[in-house]
Amino acid sequence: MKTLLPLALLALSPALHAAAAPDLVATLRYETVTIGNDGVEKTIRYQEKLTRQGKHVWRERLNARAGGHDHEHGAEDGHDHIDYPAANRHVWLDAKGQPRLEFAVPQQGLLVQVGQREWSDVGFDGSWTQASQIVDIAKLKGFTVSPGADGSRWYRKTANGHSKQLQWSTRWAMPLQVESRSQDGRYRESIRVEIRPLAAGQPLPWAQTGRLRAKDYMDTLD
Repeated sequence: MKTLLPLALLALSPALHAAAAPDLVATLRYETVTIGNDGVEKTIRYQEKLTRQGKHVWRERLNARAGGHDHEHGAEDGHDHIDYPAANRHVWLDAKGQPRLEFAVPQQGLLVQVGQREWSDVGFDGSWTQASQIVDIAKLKGFTVSPGADGSRWYRKTANGHSKQLQWSTRWAMPLQVESRSQDGRYRESIRVEIRPLAAGQPLPWAQTGRLRAKDYMDTLD
């Protein structure tokens, strides 16, 4: 399943910002609600866990089976069919401050390395800030800003029949919630974020991939 939040708030430039942000573990709860012309309401929900430490960010879709063989060929055709939006994603900055990308697919014992030319194929725009902070707050334009609880800030904007709002935690350099909705009430999508500090000595998921077999992204395609 593809990531379902192409919010205007998240459609930001790929400028790279490597400013240090606090280490943390966050649970992201996504929800999209639509009401069709037939009056049928559809709701889609999923959750992700994000681990951020220094120059590493790991995101994993909870309850997902990214390495399952739902492809029409099945598992017998000799190819690895991977649902990349649902796969465990590791983004980090190398010694030159440039982003690197790989996907861990433990169901198939694979660590898939994705070169820059293929980033767009798997939904990565090259922005370290967006990868590590969900939103590049410096790119929000035309939003009103007001203070929120616990030192947070609210960003709000209404235009073209849609309203958008974001509560930003200055402490964590991470949104606490993001919402976009149509003014007619027929469309709404949101992210709710619960944050806790990364505990000292907690095993880091990207350090647990040594048993996986490295494979180039291009070699996983049909």
